Amino acid sequence: MFHRYGRSRTVPERQSPVPERQSSKNTVPPAPESHTSASNGGSAAGRGGKGSLWVFAGQGAQQPHMGTGLAAAPALFERVRTVAGLDLAPACLLDDTACWDQPVVQAAILTIETASAQACRDRGAGPDGVLGHSFGEYAALVMAESLSFDDAVRLAVIRGQAMAGLADGSTAMAAVIGATNEAVAEVCEDLLRGGVSIHVAAYNSPGQTVLAGTGEGLALAAPRLRAVGATRTRTLPVPFAAHSPHMAAVQERLGRALEHMRLDPPSVPYYSSVTGRRVERPEEMRDLLVRSVVEPVRFRHAVARALTDGYDSVLEVGSDQPPRLLGLIDEICRRDVPERLPPSLCAVAADSDAPDGRPFVPAASPAGRR
Repeated sequence: MFHRYGRSRTVPERQSPVPERQSSKNTVPPAPESHTSASNGGSAAGRGGKGSLWVFAGQGAQQPHMGTGLAAAPALFERVRTVAGLDLAPACLLDDTACWDQPVVQAAILTIETASAQACRDRGAGPDGVLGHSFGEYAALVMAESLSFDDAVRLAVIRGQAMAGLADGSTAMAAVIGATNEAVAEVCEDLLRGGVSIHVAAYNSPGQTVLAGTGEGLALAAPRLRAVGATRTRTLPVPFAAHSPHMAAVQERLGRALEHMRLDPPSVPYYSSVTGRRVERPEEMRDLLVRSVVEPVRFRHAVARALTDGYDSVLEVGSDQPPRLLGLIDEICRRDVPERLPPSLCAVAADSDAPDGRPFVPAASPAGRR
């Protein structure tokens, strides 16, 4: 969840133990080191060479008719129907309003992002690294060949059904613009000490933080956030408190489902938006997918880590206009890693965009990048 700026395969199942679940914290993790690390192995791009980082958005990326112009989409729709019994045509092709039906929208976002990535692959392109924001991590893992498309669909439906069960109107989410992550986290910690349920749900960029909690918590936080530099707060169209302790029931169901899912080491560097760093071990990936529903999204830190690893281009895959993540990535590059040249920023959401994508021009800089 965020405020806007401006190959699939099937593998056999295998058993794994249920990962230990951890509680969410509002603390801001330290910024990644500014030097390039080669200790993790991986591709040349992951060790600091040139290459393309593919990024995938989560909920909020859905748009009406988002499946048009994607040749790979119909076959994937049929696959989803076979695997999960869902008809994605209304949400992706027919409806004139964006879908928020949780099991459908999560499967739809995953499918459209996979179809957009397939358009690039069919034209000879592929990622040198992958990163997902929130639910976008599932598409990133499919592209990294760690998770099969079929299993990702199954998990999307389970995750969505569990979240829908919590959409009772008692909790909500809001984006905070302008205040620092640290200042926002301090406001949350102060309110939590007073018994108010409010939590940092996402560190999107240096100037954008997302909160989750009760309606009371969000209302009490608003004036305090303005006092610490927030220029705007915006309620998000999400009827539950994602990435917070309120999602414990979702975490439980997801943990049970992941026991039966196979995960493989990634074929390209994979950056976790739970930890803000690269992850290679399938056991850790499994644990992080479970933790992700109750812990904040550390998108800012994952992007900064990836940018210090030397990618010279970033491709947002599957988001229609305007791209959901590239504005955040532009801000992260300018403010967190100013010592490096900015990467090119492009987006692909249709076959006509592939493989290089539409160039992104930051709203604050109409003439182009610095």
